[in-house]
Amino acid sequence: MRRNKYLAQAGSANKPSNGSAHLLGRTAATLMTAGMIIGTGIFGALGATAEHAGGALLLAMIPGGLVCLATGISGAELGVNFPRHGGAFIWARAFHRDTLAFIAGCSYIGQGIVGISVVSLAFATYSEQLFPHLPLHPTAGAIVLVVIMTNSFGISFTSKVIIGLMLAIVTLLAIFVSFSAPHVNAVYLTPVFDKGLLGFMTGAAIFFWAWDGFMRTAIMAGEMKDPRRTIPFSILGGIAIAAIVYCAVGTTTIGLLGAQEMASDDVPLFKAAVRAIGPTGGMIILVAAWMASISELVSDLLSVSRVVFAMGEARELPKWFGEMHPHYNVPRHAVLAIGLSVFIVVLIFDLREVLPLASFYLLIWFAVTHYAALQLTKKQRLASPFFSWFGLAGCFVLLFFIPPFALIIGTATLALAIGARLTVRVSPARLRRLRRALCRGSTAQNGDS
Repeated sequence: MRRNKYLAQAGSANKPSNGSAHLLGRTAATLMTAGMIIGTGIFGALGATAEHAGGALLLAMIPGGLVCLATGISGAELGVNFPRHGGAFIWARAFHRDTLAFIAGCSYIGQGIVGISVVSLAFATYSEQLFPHLPLHPTAGAIVLVVIMTNSFGISFTSKVIIGLMLAIVTLLAIFVSFSAPHVNAVYLTPVFDKGLLGFMTGAAIFFWAWDGFMRTAIMAGEMKDPRRTIPFSILGGIAIAAIVYCAVGTTTIGLLGAQEMASDDVPLFKAAVRAIGPTGGMIILVAAWMASISELVSDLLSVSRVVFAMGEARELPKWFGEMHPHYNVPRHAVLAIGLSVFIVVLIFDLREVLPLASFYLLIWFAVTHYAALQLTKKQRLASPFFSWFGLAGCFVLLFFIPPFALIIGTATLALAIGARLTVRVSPARLRRLRRALCRGSTAQNGDS
């Protein structure tokens, strides 16, 4: 009986979400995936990673990439079998793990709020290099409002914006690497574990956030042409493009500054470009960072709003969130709610204070993805379950090295969300039965006395 219910649910999951249109083919989806990965992470996470990993910075970029590759395979397997909006939230529900699905959904929303705030603050931080008296937090809030408006239109317009920005960013970073390469100090490139294993793994856990974005085509599977081919191709292709860019930019930056100098700066790419090329180099990085910030913000809000939409459809959030705009097929209520939440966050927190929290939420989301992938039957798989087991283990290892404050805050917020869910889901009939039971107990006690 349970198996039949699962098959019925799987069949319904293969139908596109209401109001969505299949618009993105393999090339567009791959370039869009690369654009979603190559965002502000490379600009905003290198300094924080160097602070913890030290001279092993380049190696610290690898563990997160491997976990993302395994997660991409799990996400692709799930996306082709359940091509609907919602990602791990939908996938866990397909296997009757509603509470786990809720945790995954809340984690992605948390990651989205924190991640978008980090990106908007990175935008303001890089802008501050050109305009020293620019107010940091109000500037970050202003760019969030712009991105809310950008996300109010359909996927076709949004994908063109992301792809166009990605191509421009990669071109500018290629110029930075090409002109800076002759000035690289090879001594800085030798891996040195001066911060120990704990520092190395903490740096790896922090940089993990920079890989975010690779699975968003699976999250938005309802808007892909031929999901079974498009999703795996776009995920693996996008990760490959991002890995090349990250390797080139990370090597060049540490080769110019060294890990110690990078660790003391929130904008190491800007500093490295100015040192190697001059003011023109600094301007190149500033323009690339601005574009990356806008691209990351647009894509973050795009994917998070789809998860909120799916949770609204499933009544795990107010039904209001599960409504699409009749003309643009955009969940505008979800976009507004997430955008305004981020606007408040960026007025309070600073860049490095919230970065590890984004990694915590993201690792929980990925862990649920791997768990759901392990429930697939042999016929539904695209690859060996080894990748899902490897990714799941990698998520827990990286979680162990997340800074304690992020672990505490992240766990506490998820616990509060689960508690709120349990409270709201208590039906009126159950409440009436509980009241009658309490009344009978009170009457019995009065009688005994």
